[in-house]
Amino acid sequence: MLSHEENELITRVGPRTPLGEMFRRYWVPACLSEEVAEPDCDPIRVRLLGEDLVAFRDTSGRTGLLAERCPHRLASLWLGRNEEGGLRCIYHGWKYDVEGTVLDMPCEPIESAFKDRVRQVAYPTHEAGDVVWAYMGPRDRVPPFADFEWSLVPGENRSIAKVQEECNYLQGIEGTVDSSHGDVLHSGLQKLILRNAELSQDTVPRFEIEDTPYGFRYAAIRTPVDDADRYLYVRTTCFIFPFYNLVPPRGFGHMHMFVPIDDERTWDYSIYFSASRRIDHAQTLARRYSAPGVDLLPDRRKIRGMENRFLQDREGMQAKTTFTGIPGNTNEDMAVRESMGGIVDRSQEHLGASDAVVVHARRLLLDTVRAFVEGADPPGLGADLRHDRIQANHKLLPVELPWQQIGEYPDKDLVAEYARAGVPAE
Repeated sequence: MLSHEENELITRVGPRTPLGEMFRRYWVPACLSEEVAEPDCDPIRVRLLGEDLVAFRDTSGRTGLLAERCPHRLASLWLGRNEEGGLRCIYHGWKYDVEGTVLDMPCEPIESAFKDRVRQVAYPTHEAGDVVWAYMGPRDRVPPFADFEWSLVPGENRSIAKVQEECNYLQGIEGTVDSSHGDVLHSGLQKLILRNAELSQDTVPRFEIEDTPYGFRYAAIRTPVDDADRYLYVRTTCFIFPFYNLVPPRGFGHMHMFVPIDDERTWDYSIYFSASRRIDHAQTLARRYSAPGVDLLPDRRKIRGMENRFLQDREGMQAKTTFTGIPGNTNEDMAVRESMGGIVDRSQEHLGASDAVVVHARRLLLDTVRAFVEGADPPGLGADLRHDRIQANHKLLPVELPWQQIGEYPDKDLVAEYARAGVPAE
């Protein structure tokens, strides 16, 4: 349980909020490269950390991220012309390059130096892994860019789904580090209703947590169906500042990036990747119920939402053919997170032993943002931290082996049948 003040501290992300200012010290995803795919393409609206921005790619291929409002009379640059090396406001023709420099003021006298005294708000960008990243913090504190493993693999070995969630970023993080919910939300039919003997009925995992330079990682340890005297079923998950989760692989690596749009909306970038195997992107989007135009509205919200109760199949629930009545892990996760409201009131909760990792995540966030307010640097920004070496695992480990050695244990991560066929999980 958190107090109202603590809840505010780790959920509010706008300019001049403590957490928002800390998040601005990191490189953060602004949009997909495909959304500004070609030079001089249409600019797109980007709302990020409570700020209204526009992203574009200029004539030479450079990406830019500018404040949406033209500083002249505050017309939207989303309506602007992207041409000849800059973005031009259609109202009076003021034109800006990717760095915010004013290139032209056609309505001002030729001899005027006015354009040299005006500058548009512009944030540095960096492209990696089919994502355009932005740095929104102090210019004298720009950190080295941190490549993840997925951003370094060939493009055909990576699939990114981008979906808008109608809730605060922290609800996404908490749902993803919460291993217990998988036994109910995603497997309740088999484990609670039908009691499938081929599946482990251990729905009370043991959690062990350790802090790391990038955040923390934890192990969810369960009793396997077979050889329970010799092995433990271990899944490790990593929380990486500022808002990333590397989850246990099931044939492919999997990361979630819960990027705050504002206080009550979030971009969920769900990324599957492999160092050696191609991924069918279209098939993967379909499996995750995240295909634009099919599962998503034009603004990338799910067609299934709280307004239509996620098209829940109540008849199937009665017939015991489905536990939640909602198809797919992705939809199930989003349904429960959005059902809590834009920002859940954590002062009203009643937490149990199964919430140990969620409690740890909250405490770490609180301690970190408080330290930041006192002048400490945010964690994980140093050039010596190799983000591409951070791993999550999913293995049967000998009972005598400490879980911290899971990465060095020679057995490969467990692979589900659908992944053997080359299709990532939902």
